[in-house]
Amino acid sequence: MPARTSRAFESASPPPAQSTSNLGGFSFSSIPPPGPSRARPPARRPSASFDLSNTSSSLTSDQLDNLRRQSGLSTLPLSPRRPSTAQSGSTATTRAPRRTSGLSRAHGGDADESITEGHEMEDEAREMEGDAEDWTLVDRMRNWRNDAMTQHLYSTANFWGSKIFGLTGNPNDAFWLAQVHFYTHQFAQAENILTALRPPHPTSGEPPTALPRRLTDSSLACRYLAAQCQVRLGKWEEALEMVGRGQILGNVGGNEDQGDGGVKLTASTAHLRGLIHLHLGATDLAKDSFVEALSRDVKCFESFEMLVGSEMMSSDEEWDFIQGLRYQAQTGEDAEFVRMMYTVRLKKIKHRDEMTVARQRLTDEFGLGDDPDVLFGLADELYTGMRFAECFRVTSKVLAIHSSHRPTLPLHLACMHHLPNLRSRLYLLAQELVENEPDDAISWYAVGLWYFAGRRWEESRRYFGKSVLIDSRFGPAWIAFAHSYAYEGEHDQAITAYSTALRHFQGTHLPLLFIGMQHLGLSNVALAQEYLEAAKTGCPDDPLVLNELGVIAHHNGLYDEAITLLRQALALAKKVQGSPAAWSTTHLNLGHAYRKLKRFPEAHTSFRQVIHLDPRSGAAYAGLGLVEHQMGNYQESISRYHEALSITPGDPVTCDLLRLVLEDVAYSISSEAFAFPGIPPSKLRSIDQQVAELDASIALGEMPASPAMSVQDITEEDISVDRTGEGEGMSQSFGGDAEDGEETMDMSG
Repeated sequence: MPARTSRAFESASPPPAQSTSNLGGFSFSSIPPPGPSRARPPARRPSASFDLSNTSSSLTSDQLDNLRRQSGLSTLPLSPRRPSTAQSGSTATTRAPRRTSGLSRAHGGDADESITEGHEMEDEAREMEGDAEDWTLVDRMRNWRNDAMTQHLYSTANFWGSKIFGLTGNPNDAFWLAQVHFYTHQFAQAENILTALRPPHPTSGEPPTALPRRLTDSSLACRYLAAQCQVRLGKWEEALEMVGRGQILGNVGGNEDQGDGGVKLTASTAHLRGLIHLHLGATDLAKDSFVEALSRDVKCFESFEMLVGSEMMSSDEEWDFIQGLRYQAQTGEDAEFVRMMYTVRLKKIKHRDEMTVARQRLTDEFGLGDDPDVLFGLADELYTGMRFAECFRVTSKVLAIHSSHRPTLPLHLACMHHLPNLRSRLYLLAQELVENEPDDAISWYAVGLWYFAGRRWEESRRYFGKSVLIDSRFGPAWIAFAHSYAYEGEHDQAITAYSTALRHFQGTHLPLLFIGMQHLGLSNVALAQEYLEAAKTGCPDDPLVLNELGVIAHHNGLYDEAITLLRQALALAKKVQGSPAAWSTTHLNLGHAYRKLKRFPEAHTSFRQVIHLDPRSGAAYAGLGLVEHQMGNYQESISRYHEALSITPGDPVTCDLLRLVLEDVAYSISSEAFAFPGIPPSKLRSIDQQVAELDASIALGEMPASPAMSVQDITEEDISVDRTGEGEGMSQSFGGDAEDGEETMDMSG
């Protein structure tokens, strides 16, 4: 069932929105050109200590001190709109940030908002006109470069940017020149600008005899951009050395939490280091880097998406970490808003009430009821509850607003797979995705789902395999790929595929659950129980895990324990608020456990509950027939078996059960002594003994003589019995004999 696993990895996270390259199955988001935003100075310079073991060995202590001063800053102070008046590598600017209206302003104020923005633009224009009198040639060229980048005139930006860097030698100007090359995918040129050894610039004030140095040795922003270029060029080890193999700065927290100057460079650098570790197969190190990035700056959504969307954390670990971030220290008055936006994206196994409250507040207080991410949280909750029709309505609304919302697409496709009346629409959507995004893993996943819905396992596996080749971190495709083997009965290959998914997504319990189910299918009960117990440890509140453990207990003859586990599974299923029909199999298992303990009334009730939830359940009718059979109600049992066979004709198990009850009925009839005409009851009492003697005589080869009945053999009891009905029978028999004799004579004549 790919649907239930898609959050699985249903979550397993789709790749980023738009990729410029795919390196080793790893997608990197393309970076949009910067807008003409003004610089915003930080509140205070942090003083985090730099880890010397993770940086270039050529750095001097002065260069390290310079990098320390940049540890809590973003690239906002490097704004190309205004020149930097501080020393090289500094991020000081002359313009203070402008406050904007809060998120909680009254809704429907679009006109007031437009007027406010218009006034701000007029104020900025007047301020720039006044400042223009003091601008130098370099300042004006910086403005030209910025406008050219905004209008996607990258050759113009490159032309004037190179002149600016030649005149100033400033690392900030080098950063924006390298950015121009980065936007146009000239990664080698951008890396050369940032990492080439350069002599001191005449305007730097350094003596001409000073040693040449790299811009990455004095600017953290240049260091980060150089690592990005090396990643695109496939220089993974060099990029890892550039960002550091461990924490590049001191302990998280402290002065780094002060102020809100945008997304901190240290957080972005830690996130990039996590991506590099992930590509190199060091999943644990990647997870630590993403945790560090989100801890340094809660606004780093990419790290949140990798941790939560890629199933790197269990449900409890995920909740504790996200709720424990320093929102207030890092975002101030926006802390509650950021926390709620993250809360609605977490797994929906626990804390459903808290997530519902957060979603309702985002709708009521901030007007985000139609926001794709908020609606995705609702769709994920419905999908976890197996309410596929309702989930499909929500995902359709999301895709109508945002046609390529990455987290929603796997849910939308899985719902179409589970709803038979939507198979044709699934085909059309898959065709559209392949035509528009042929290099996207989700496109081929959609094609595979269409074949999977038609039970064409081999064809579906081909396209699921293509999907994971494009993006090895796409969880739904891995699980569906393994399912295609499982449905074919290829348990060994399915276990291998599930194990690969487990290696990629260590925070989800679903691969462990499915591996346990496959071992159970192979009758490896001990291994199955081991994997299922591990799945229960990872997610103790999943009803499906408890159902499988109940099956294990039933298989081991622990029927009381099986009943306890199955009842717990049904209790948890009610909390999920999903469709009760989805758990009819658990009721069926519970009925068989009751039957094994000869608690026939409870078993009868459980089987009737299954029929109420799923009237087309042949197994439930067969279970009822088995209960009636064990209770001795043969006629009822035969009726239930026939009802089961009317639903599943030719079912071998039901046919065997029906044969057994018919044999029991035949034996019951043959073992009872019935009165035959002309034979006294005294003779019927010893008929079994006479049959045994006859068999013994035949075995010895003797011809037994037929004993003649004399009048003395008839006892007084026989006479009295004959008077109550035997005599009439004898007279009828005689009459019959006479008629037969006459008929024979006529035939001979």
